[in-house]
Amino acid sequence: MGDAQGAVSVGIVMRTRDRPLFVLRALASVAAQTHDTWQIVLVNDGGDPTELNAAIAASALPPALHERLTRKHLTPGVGRSAAFNAGVAALETELVACLDDDDTWAPEFLARLTEFYAETRARVPDLGGVAARVTALREEIVETEAGSEIRVIDEEGLPAPFQRPEFFVNPLAYACYRQDLYPVQWLIRRDAVQAVGGFPEAFDVMEDRAFLNRLLAHYRMGVLDEKLAFHHRRANRTKDDSRNALMNTLDNPSYDWRLYADLARPAPDLQAPAPQAALMRSLLADLLAEVNYETSAIWQKVDGDIRTLSRRLDSDKAEMLARLPGASARPAGGATSPQAPPAISAVAQKDVAFDLWQAHGAHPHAQHVIPGARFCDRLELSHSGDRDGLLLHVAPGRRLLKLQVPRTGPWCAVELALDGLAAPGGGLRCHLQLWSQGGYLFESALTHLDPQTDAPDHYALADFRVHSCAAGLNSLLTRDIPAQWLATVRNPKLSLILPRHAQHFRFIAQNIVVERIAAV
Repeated sequence: MGDAQGAVSVGIVMRTRDRPLFVLRALASVAAQTHDTWQIVLVNDGGDPTELNAAIAASALPPALHERLTRKHLTPGVGRSAAFNAGVAALETELVACLDDDDTWAPEFLARLTEFYAETRARVPDLGGVAARVTALREEIVETEAGSEIRVIDEEGLPAPFQRPEFFVNPLAYACYRQDLYPVQWLIRRDAVQAVGGFPEAFDVMEDRAFLNRLLAHYRMGVLDEKLAFHHRRANRTKDDSRNALMNTLDNPSYDWRLYADLARPAPDLQAPAPQAALMRSLLADLLAEVNYETSAIWQKVDGDIRTLSRRLDSDKAEMLARLPGASARPAGGATSPQAPPAISAVAQKDVAFDLWQAHGAHPHAQHVIPGARFCDRLELSHSGDRDGLLLHVAPGRRLLKLQVPRTGPWCAVELALDGLAAPGGGLRCHLQLWSQGGYLFESALTHLDPQTDAPDHYALADFRVHSCAAGLNSLLTRDIPAQWLATVRNPKLSLILPRHAQHFRFIAQNIVVERIAAV
């Protein structure tokens, strides 16, 4: 981790309090950065220093990280804003980042943003900072025999303000909540942070918005159109009356966030060198906010009417489908989400060799997916692209298996291993019940180790077929696996080849059953 000559230096302020489980993940995210010129100030705002120090000492974090880590234990705690400002005051770097203990970065975050900053600053002298796009992830805290674990469930959709296309952050749009950023997304000049007074210490929530509103009145901020930051949110959030350390800030009812949300908007500064400009900006922000509120109210009414009509149409469609032949294989309910499906026809289960829900068990499960490694007993992901964000969530109670693939790339397939399932001289019949929100076309193929090469992982594919997963409906795929083929190949698999170069793809299966049949 030696310093790179001429590289932009970055100081990272990490605020924490009694959350060592999160801190270790965030520190590991920094240690994995490809940019090499950084240091961390870990501000322990009133938490137990003994517990935090012990967790860091017992971790597998690389020794080089400890050399760049400064710990500030504040007893008693001073609050979120003052904790950040104390961290900034301890730094001497050109740029400052705010990586809170429960967020993470992609390994290229610092490298790409410092490059973007240097390129943009050469043409934009008043550039105060830069930001990357963000991915929101839902996660849960799970208690295991080894202790508490953080498990990512899936990606959470972000509202439109996080997805605006402009190169620069629009100050007025940001002021009236039509544009938004999380602190995990940005790098800001340290001198600019100090020039606007840092985070306002009267704020204990929404402090980042109040800070950025002040910063954007004097500096521009560029946005790199790459998703390099990860904002993590707990899925199992419950109401309480105290500031629970495991909750996200805005989910905690003990914070009066509505008050601070309005206080964070720009106010007229009559003492400013150009008070007319400050007053005009404040009035425009209020005016645009009012327009936004009115537009939102109209949209909510229209959206509610559309949803009511959609539910009525879904109900009519379900009733029509129930009258069609083979309707027993279709679930009742609307098309907006998968329902608990009926079992695949008992006629097709006289001699079951594999049943997904019998193999998996009754407990829900979430994990990262490694291409080539089996999950749910016999499933594998074959993927030629980036492994980041390959996530799996299995909910047996809802009969739902969801596989998240951020980018399918040139090749991506979900494969069902068939070795050892068939009776001697017999074949197999595979039944897969799939679901999709928007629908897609895909292929299936018979896959086996290629006898023409000595490579241990080179597979041959044959007997391609094209299928359709209908939008909002259960789709049943049945494929017969010939006995002769099974008897003559090694490592037989049924491959479901997903659409190429798809973004944010979700593979959702509600049931997978393999039965033994006579030779076909």
